[in-house]
Amino acid sequence: MYDLSEQIRGAILLLAPKWEEKQLEMAIELPDCSYYGNKDLLGEVWINLLDNAIKFSTVGGKLGVSVFDLGTKLAITISDTGLGMDQETKQQIFNKFYQGDTSRATAGNGVGLAIVDKVVALHGGTITVKSAVGSGSRFEVLLPKRVKPERSMA
Repeated sequence: MYDLSEQIRGAILLLAPKWEEKQLEMAIELPDCSYYGNKDLLGEVWINLLDNAIKFSTVGGKLGVSVFDLGTKLAITISDTGLGMDQETKQQIFNKFYQGDTSRATAGNGVGLAIVDKVVALHGGTITVKSAVGSGSRFEVLLPKRVKPERSMA
C-alpha cells in the first residue's frame, strides 16, 4: 500500500521542466490517498498521461490533475486545454502503434496509451477519454480500491 497522490505529485515534479517551458497553469487536487497496487507500473501510467497532456498543450494552457475517492473506487483525472482529438482518434487512441497527430510522430512510438490501458486493466480499472478538437482532452482512470494485483504484476 502506498500514497497514490504522492506518486502523482512525484510524476508532476519529474515533468516540471516540460510544463514550465510551456508555461502551463497547474490545477492540482491531490488529497492523501492510499492504494494497493503495483507502484512501478502505475507510476508509468501517470508519467505517460501527464507527458501526453503536456505535449499536446499549447503554450500558456492549463493542466488539471485530481484524485477523488468514490468509496469503492478512486477516480484519477488528467486534463489539458490543448489540441484535443477528433472522434476517430478517440476510438483508436488505446490501440498499439496508433498516433493521431502524425505531425508529432517523432515524439513517440504510439505504444504509451496501449500500455497505460493494459496496466489499468491489470489493476481491475478502466480508462476513458473525453475530447474535442481545439478543446483539450480529459483522461479518467477508475481504479477499484483494495485490489490485490495479479502475481504477474508483483
